[in-house]
Amino acid sequence: MKIVTIFLALFTSAFIPGSWAGQAPLGRQQAIAHAVSHDPWIRGSQLNERALLADSIAASALPDPRLNFGLLNLARDTLDFDQEPMSQFKLGLEQQFPRGDTLKLQRRQKREQSAAHPFLREDRRARVTRQVSLLWFDAFLARQSVALIENKRYLFEQLVDIAHANYTATSGATRQQDVIRAELELSRLNDRLTLLWQGHDAARQALSEWLSEPLGRRALPDTLVAHELAVLNMDDQRQVLKRVMQHPRVLAIERNMASLATGLELARQQYKPQWGINAAYAYRDNAPGGSERGDFVSLGLTVDLPLFTANRQDQRVLAASHRRAAIQTERQLLLRELLAGYRRERAELQRLDEREGLFQQYLLPQIQAQADATLAAYTADGGSFAEVMRVRIEELNTNIMALEITVQRQKTLANMQYFVAAGVASRQGKKL
Repeated sequence: MKIVTIFLALFTSAFIPGSWAGQAPLGRQQAIAHAVSHDPWIRGSQLNERALLADSIAASALPDPRLNFGLLNLARDTLDFDQEPMSQFKLGLEQQFPRGDTLKLQRRQKREQSAAHPFLREDRRARVTRQVSLLWFDAFLARQSVALIENKRYLFEQLVDIAHANYTATSGATRQQDVIRAELELSRLNDRLTLLWQGHDAARQALSEWLSEPLGRRALPDTLVAHELAVLNMDDQRQVLKRVMQHPRVLAIERNMASLATGLELARQQYKPQWGINAAYAYRDNAPGGSERGDFVSLGLTVDLPLFTANRQDQRVLAASHRRAAIQTERQLLLRELLAGYRRERAELQRLDEREGLFQQYLLPQIQAQADATLAAYTADGGSFAEVMRVRIEELNTNIMALEITVQRQKTLANMQYFVAAGVASRQGKKL
């Protein structure tokens, strides 16, 4: 059984900055939940979806009718309205009707465009989850590496004291070299701590982009909780392919494909004529002698004739067809990207599992036994001080490497989880 929980020594809490003291540790899931719930991109996507739904209603409405009025056939010499029998005040109303099923298709296209946003938001949540997880793991690794070094530091300080004591008791070139070597390794250890703190601070600052200020000041826990893909048989390629095909990004592209297919139908509507009707009422004044003149009523029908289609309708249909084919290619490329990413992370996970087992079963116990043996031999004047220092450094490096493998395994799982992400929006997609 893989060991994925790391228990650190008791001295860890001594190095937590004072501003974090007394606060609950910042768990990875808590950081993810806060980042997702406070992501402004998701709010913007919701607003864009609502805008498209509102546009779909507007797109299905008839064009506004046109009202026109005017004075017709006034006499140029006098401009008297009652002088000429054809002088009239005309009031007209026109209404155009879009070609074919244009209104219906425009409404459908807008709704199909809006249907992509839930999947885009689901993908955004998966991306934020991965990004925050990776940053959290980086900060955790740096902080716990510091703790491991601090917990082993007393051994190097003891070796410095032993070297000084031996040098005082039996002076000689070899013992002087032991003192210098011990002090040098302790200085290198301090420099290594500084570098680790530098990496820790950089990771915490990057993580704070996704957190509120109070959360950003909290310390991380001492324990790394296991993160597994329990619902997915990672060796079942059919199941992996099925999950990848249900990825929110893939489903968002499929909604865009549907929108472009509707756009192709819209382009074909341009071959159909556009109709219009108009009605007008013309008022005439009585003649100068007082005789009554009749008013006029007019009715009309207009239609355009798309006879010359080579440079307009044909090209629009061709352009819509090309856009539809292009997004199909985009979907294929995305599937390849997700599958390749998953398989890459899967291969890395297998090697990390092997290394983790090797470290837990062999390397860590062996290096611990070797360190104890070399120190016992040196204190009994049966070994060299250089060998003691070398083994102690190797022991520390091995413990840090084991921690890095465990954390890297969790980062790999976080990447794999993104590549096979299929959340709530994905399950609801068939209903849209």
